[in-house]
Amino acid sequence: MSVYVKAGLALLSASLLVLPGCTAPGENQTATQAPTPPKTAAATPVKAPAATALQQVQVFVDMSGGMNGFVPINKPGEAGSEFQQTVTALLSGVEGQTGRGVRTSYFFVKEPTAQDKNVLLPTSYGTVSQTVSSGIHNAAKGSDLTTMLREVLRRQQAQLGTVSIIVSDFVYAPANTQNVWGGKVSADIKDALATADPAKLAVSVFANTSAFRGRFYPGRRTAPQTLTGQQLPYYVWVLGPAPLVAQVNQTVLGNLNKQPQVHFNAAYPLPAYGAVTGYQSQGGWFAVGGTPPGVQVTAVSAQALVQFVVGFDLKKLPQPAQAGFRAPQLQLDPANTDAKLLKTWAAGSGPAVPAAGKAYSHFAQIQLTRLPNSQTLHLRLAPATPEWITAYSTTDDSHIAQQGPKTFLLNAVLQGVTDFFAGQPSASAPVFDAPLLVKPD
Repeated sequence: MSVYVKAGLALLSASLLVLPGCTAPGENQTATQAPTPPKTAAATPVKAPAATALQQVQVFVDMSGGMNGFVPINKPGEAGSEFQQTVTALLSGVEGQTGRGVRTSYFFVKEPTAQDKNVLLPTSYGTVSQTVSSGIHNAAKGSDLTTMLREVLRRQQAQLGTVSIIVSDFVYAPANTQNVWGGKVSADIKDALATADPAKLAVSVFANTSAFRGRFYPGRRTAPQTLTGQQLPYYVWVLGPAPLVAQVNQTVLGNLNKQPQVHFNAAYPLPAYGAVTGYQSQGGWFAVGGTPPGVQVTAVSAQALVQFVVGFDLKKLPQPAQAGFRAPQLQLDPANTDAKLLKTWAAGSGPAVPAAGKAYSHFAQIQLTRLPNSQTLHLRLAPATPEWITAYSTTDDSHIAQQGPKTFLLNAVLQGVTDFFAGQPSASAPVFDAPLLVKPD
């Protein structure tokens, strides 16, 4: 964030979601139709906790000289940098919320001076959009990450129903250069976030890269380098109450959904789910509704095993949750049965989905041969490990042109966010826990 200095996460807690690989496809199975079953029996989604409606979105754009390489002046007809395309669309999406009764406000982030101690400079949608399009004029000498976070959170807490979006390279730049080491960086970020109550805050981080043309100032404080289009990372942080952050992520930042991302202290309602009749099934059973939904088994033994498929509608969950719908992230608690998870797949990557399962986006096949009495199984989706953070982080960016897209001490910065939320229930909670009733006829 400074024009001269700017910012392996060893372990991220289960308070976050991250982008893993693709789901595994299913395999064809012989289906046996149960006697006169209903088409499907689904769970009624659990409503998210009541929260103040979205009232305001405020956007903060880093205007330090170190960001200038992302915003070149383009000739007529040129496409613009990836940064310009993405951030221009983001700003337009935010401004579009005004038609839905949501207030918007925009700020540049700069360094404090003797004449002006403010680090947030109010501006307009038109001005910030034009700056992204045509370059930063009178760029700030630097901007401090921890000061920025504190000021953003102070403004956010002054108005209920506010979500904040920060666009920056998020390179750590403390005034005391002796404080630029991993543990200290993490502690400083944690302290900055302590401006807010962790129980009332969620943080989403989306990573992206863009061609950079201009002077790059290493966080390691070595000599500046002139880059000519090499890819460098930048980030979009979203801060606010968990339900509102999830809403903004889905409605305003939907074009970032496939980017590397991590979500801290996220809370999502239980998705709709239920057994799908006549789909990759075997044995005697039929779907039953209720809370929880489940299946009723007419006969089961080692010689007459039962297989059934449970469908989930994950379309409203972030991409990490959808991509993580597979073992070992998806875990089955068999209760007092021998139930086991055979396989998982997403619609479109496995067997053709029948009409009974069209409401669902993901599927899990379960088998059992023993059911002594009614039991409640649980399918739990655990968060994955954010491998992209290590790939994007470096402790020495002195030769960034040869290193590829890296951010100085990114892992330490995000470890500070993890530490801030460590005491929250989300730190040990799964993405969802779906109970499934299995009972004998």
